Amino acid sequence: MTGAEGTGTVPVQQQVEASDHARVTQVAGDYEEHHHRYVRGWEYLRSISVDDGELDLAEHAFIDPPGPHGSGQVAHAVSMLSRSFGRSHAVVLCGEAGTGRRTAALHALRKAGVSRKRISWLVLDWDQPRTEQIPHTEGHGFILDLTGYRVLPEDFYTGLADYQKEAEAAEAVLVILADPSGWNPGTLAAVPTVRLARPAAAQVAEAHLRHLAAGRVDWLTDDPLEGLLAQAAPASDAARLARLIAQAKEDDRSAVKQQFTDWHEHLEGWFEEHSAPEDLNERALLVAAALLDGVPADVVLGAADRLFSEVGGELPRGGALSGRDLDKRLEAVDASYVGEEGISLEKKQRGLSEAVLKHVWRQRPQLRPVLLDWASQISAPNGIAVRHLRRIADCLVQLSLLPGGSTVRSVASTWIKTGREAHRQLAIEILETMALHPVTGVAVRKQLYDWAHQKTTSKPLIAAVAAICAGRLGQRYPRVALTRLRLLASRDDEQARDAVADAVRTLASAPEQRVLVLSEVVDWAESMDSTIQKAGASTFLALTDIGSETLLPLPAAQESAGEAPDALAGQLFVRGWRAALLEPAAAGVAHRHLAAWLDSSKLEDDQVLPMVAEVLRGYLGQAGPADLLVGSSGSSDLGRARRAKVLNQLISEAASPSSLNAAGQSDGDGAPVTA
Repeated sequence: MTGAEGTGTVPVQQQVEASDHARVTQVAGDYEEHHHRYVRGWEYLRSISVDDGELDLAEHAFIDPPGPHGSGQVAHAVSMLSRSFGRSHAVVLCGEAGTGRRTAALHALRKAGVSRKRISWLVLDWDQPRTEQIPHTEGHGFILDLTGYRVLPEDFYTGLADYQKEAEAAEAVLVILADPSGWNPGTLAAVPTVRLARPAAAQVAEAHLRHLAAGRVDWLTDDPLEGLLAQAAPASDAARLARLIAQAKEDDRSAVKQQFTDWHEHLEGWFEEHSAPEDLNERALLVAAALLDGVPADVVLGAADRLFSEVGGELPRGGALSGRDLDKRLEAVDASYVGEEGISLEKKQRGLSEAVLKHVWRQRPQLRPVLLDWASQISAPNGIAVRHLRRIADCLVQLSLLPGGSTVRSVASTWIKTGREAHRQLAIEILETMALHPVTGVAVRKQLYDWAHQKTTSKPLIAAVAAICAGRLGQRYPRVALTRLRLLASRDDEQARDAVADAVRTLASAPEQRVLVLSEVVDWAESMDSTIQKAGASTFLALTDIGSETLLPLPAAQESAGEAPDALAGQLFVRGWRAALLEPAAAGVAHRHLAAWLDSSKLEDDQVLPMVAEVLRGYLGQAGPADLLVGSSGSSDLGRARRAKVLNQLISEAASPSSLNAAGQSDGDGAPVTA
């Protein structure tokens, strides 16, 4: 890695695809000055590999509708990416949902000569698109899906010119996916744009089947599947039908139709046949089995009884000994055993469990609040289905995609705000899952940002946002999570700061995220904004609490050998300590933490001594550093010995003629030295 001009170089080795192109400023320089111009290695968007099956379909089963140039639309994009003269290293595929944008991007990259192993999706770990974060690793092809953005900032469009130059130099290729309403570069960008039309659904389904199960292509034109696909159906529907046909275990075309149509006819008939008051108990069992598919029978039956009571049913006297046997009840709802004691609708009829919940949600809108409350009660602490919280949350998120689905998010938010523990855990799980979902993710992440930013946000909601950021959201989108945590840390609220400290420690505990988290926190502490600076200092000190054992730099011997990212982490610690010592509200805690590091036997001398010396260099004559090096009656013998070593080293350096200029001032960036 090369440093910014005039700042030297810092050897950093990252496992991110784009790491070889990162520019790093030297710690001793003016970091703020370069932050807006250069992107460090770990700040590039993370890339993930493409599933082999998806690549196979893109290569062998792609339908390319004719474009205005005579050839296929995507073929035109391929020609721009691969021609010998005037070749482009970036192209935009612009199309509405249902046009097969993802498959088109994969097809274009393969036809343009990018090897399968070098094609990656980019994870959009940002709050605003920035071209500086798009990788351009040599010989790689990246897909940037911006279809969730309705408006793109101007600097993103203008930045594409610089990106294309870097991609050309590295022989990298970028395919941007965009919605027609969200891609409006005007004169700001000159990136070739290909408008995608929706391919004929029947052609897509046939092409996929010829690849997946060539012997079943005739199913598409035979009863009862003939005409099931409308000509204008989305490409995803056609692909799904082909997949269901290929995966069918038997020659049961009716089952494929039922599954493709979400078991509409089956469920319509079942609910009609079980519409009498005495059937209410079996309806409750069907819904419980759908929500808890594969879960042990005692849990499903207990949940069913709870739902039955919630809707006004009266359980018979005798409890578990009353009523029909389980086998008869399972037969009534078309369920079967799975494993030792599990109950499943899916074993015999794939897709039925999700279809049941969708059917009830659509057909009985007045039941929606009851269903949500019931789901929260059975998954609450000490609830009968508490061990199946993730399954329940996933099901409710699927319901949030249906008409009226906004109820799920609003109810989850209300549960958190009211502070009821019975609801809180499921609500957090729902919002976390929605924040990661490809359909709901952008909106929910924006909602989390708004809650973190608003001054009127309740304390329970603040705690929930911090918990979500510390969980799966922070693992997948660490920068997105840290932005929200920075807003929380900037609040004048001790509880919020404690929640942020816990969340940041959790994120930093993952080795692959340690440098990223520490870097972001140090950036806050060095900010020119006093509020952010204060938040950064307090959060950094939470990471340096010796009791947490979360972040410790590796020995200085390894740092000097240039081993990274540990060398960089050590440099970031120095900057963080200095920023914390300069923040009046944090200086006292910073001195106590540094003292604890000196006194701690958990750290080796070569871990702590060079770092403390670097932090205090140039500040020896000031009261705080002087008191720190003198120590107190509570200092350990080890700590006193270490203090003497650091003090002797700094005095020796200060007395050296080379360390003083003609005015008796330090050559470093610190204050005047008083020996």
